[in-house]
Amino acid sequence: MRIHVVTALIGIALAAGVAHADLTITVTTTPNGGQFAPRNVVAVWIEDPAGTFVKTIGRYAAVRKGNLVAWVQKAGANDVDAVSGATRLDHVNPLTITWNLRDKLSALAPDGTYTIRMELADNNVTQPAQNHQGTFTFVKSTAPQNQAGLTNGGFTNVTIDFQPVVNTCNNGVVDTGETCDPAVAGSCPASCQASADSCMPNVVVGSAATCSAACAVQPITACVNDDGCCAAGCDSASDNDCEPGGSDGSISGGCDAGTGGGTFAFAALGLLLLQRRRCTKSAHR
Repeated sequence: MRIHVVTALIGIALAAGVAHADLTITVTTTPNGGQFAPRNVVAVWIEDPAGTFVKTIGRYAAVRKGNLVAWVQKAGANDVDAVSGATRLDHVNPLTITWNLRDKLSALAPDGTYTIRMELADNNVTQPAQNHQGTFTFVKSTAPQNQAGLTNGGFTNVTIDFQPVVNTCNNGVVDTGETCDPAVAGSCPASCQASADSCMPNVVVGSAATCSAACAVQPITACVNDDGCCAAGCDSASDNDCEPGGSDGSISGGCDAGTGGGTFAFAALGLLLLQRRRCTKSAHR
C-alpha cells in the first residue's frame, strides 16, 4: 500500500482554505487463493497508539464485507465510513486511500504512532488468520514522513507519505485553537447580543476568515462623542455623552437627577468616589 500526498493537491487545498488529505496510501494487493479469486474485498483502517480503532479509511466491499473478519471485529459490521466501492474484480489496479487525520467524530487525531491495518478476503471465512492481514505504522507529528517499497501480509509496493496539518480553517469542524468555522453554520458571529452597559459593548473580535471570530466585551476607555458612553476620565467638555458637571464618569451635577437626596448619599458613602461610574444621555436625560 502506498500513502502519497500530491503537492499540487496540498497547494489547492491551502488556497481554498479547506481541509486536505494528510495521509495517502497506495497499495498493491495479491490473491489469497480463495474460491472467489481473483475477486476480493478489502478494508483499511487506523488504530491509535493503544490499538484502539480510530476510523475506517477505505472499504471495498458490500455484500461480502462480513468476510473481512478482523475489520468487523474492530469497526463493527454496520460501520459506514469510507465506502470506496463494492467487491473488486481483480488485483490489477493499486488502491489509493487518503485520511484527513480525523476520527469518526471528525476530531483531529493527536500526535503519536498510528497503525494502518489492511485486510483482504477472497473466500468465505470465519477467522482473521484466513485472510491477508497487513500492518504498517507511521508517526503523526509536526514533521513529514515518507515510507516506500513496503510489503507485509500479502500487501506489496506500499508507500506511506504523511504531511502535517497546515491549514484546518473552513474544514467544517471547529478545531482546537479555533473559535468558529465558516463551514459550520452559525458558528462565526456577524453581530453580537447588545450589552446592558453602553461602556462595555459586546462586539465581534477576530475574523471568520481565520476561524477566530467571537463575541467579546471591549470596554470603552476613550472620550468619544455620541457613542453613548461617558468613560472614566471623561467629562462633558471632552465627551458630549457625559452630563454637565460630571467628571471621570462619576455622578455629579445633572447625572444624579432623579436619585433623591443624592448630595447626602454621596457624602455619606464616600466609597463611591473610588468606584468607576458611567452616565449616558439615554440613562439620565
